[in-house]
Amino acid sequence: MLQGSKSVKIKDHMEMLAPAPDFRYVGFFPGPRHGLGVLGGVVAAGAGVGAGIWHTFGPRGAIASGLVAVATTAYSMHRLRWGRTPHVAPRSVPMALVPWGLLVDHEEQPRVLRWAGITRVHIETTFGRDQATDSTLWSYVVIETPRERFTGHTPGAVPLERLTVHLDAYANEAAHSIALDLDGSQAGRGPYEPDCEPLVRAARAYVQTSSASARLGLEAAGYRRITSRCPSARTLDTLRTILRDRTDRRVDPRPFAAIVAAELGAKALVNELVALVQSPHPIVAAVAKAACQRLGVAQSRIGTLDEVAPFLMEPDLVTLQAWADPARAR
Repeated sequence: MLQGSKSVKIKDHMEMLAPAPDFRYVGFFPGPRHGLGVLGGVVAAGAGVGAGIWHTFGPRGAIASGLVAVATTAYSMHRLRWGRTPHVAPRSVPMALVPWGLLVDHEEQPRVLRWAGITRVHIETTFGRDQATDSTLWSYVVIETPRERFTGHTPGAVPLERLTVHLDAYANEAAHSIALDLDGSQAGRGPYEPDCEPLVRAARAYVQTSSASARLGLEAAGYRRITSRCPSARTLDTLRTILRDRTDRRVDPRPFAAIVAAELGAKALVNELVALVQSPHPIVAAVAKAACQRLGVAQSRIGTLDEVAPFLMEPDLVTLQAWADPARAR
């Protein structure tokens, strides 16, 4: 599969973020130790093709076509198994691809690999034929890192075409800093220090300021509070523009805007927040999930913070869990 560039370029030379991953969880099973399962899949594929043309060309044609299918599929599996680095034998382990990277569920050494640690994702499929209808029997994947290769398989087709094209762009986006303002002028302490506690604190403080009142069109609420928590049309337009912005920014203001939106109870921005829960940047996705949870969005629509937890620092996860639950946040 072809790998994409680090970002998507448009004709005015601005770089745009790649489309977000379009999968939530794709699990893979380890293959058999001696290749018997692969051989069985190859034979099954050949038999399926042969059976599909039995009635058209007779037994001789079916056998010949079946053998061709076996040879083709076997070659495909050989190419997948060894790929471009035949000196590195792949490890067949249980694993799962999620929007933020790879989870390797090995009993000896469970691993979490972010996109920056993955150099290539290669997919191969085997096909069968059921009553003149083609179908995908198995999907085989090889995940390459600079030093290792992991392989697994799963029944049917998998929605990973976008990943194979935009892997580099996802790694680039996941490396962005998180802004502590709406303009991206002040970066947080990440990626090596927790980001979410100062992010939440800065956003909650911002909505109480006169600057927020002027920029977001918030009404005065008396001497106890400078701004009202009721968003105006200008509030929604300003935050919506930031949340929808797909410009490739090294300091990303979307998480800050997401927290401001939730603090103001801006339920009209739920669709924009839901669109961010698949972001390849784990903090962007986690903040969007927490903001949606705070606004009462159904879990079936956004998933949970636990899904992205392996890619977060523990203090960041604790901060977002507390903030997402108003009873614990106050």
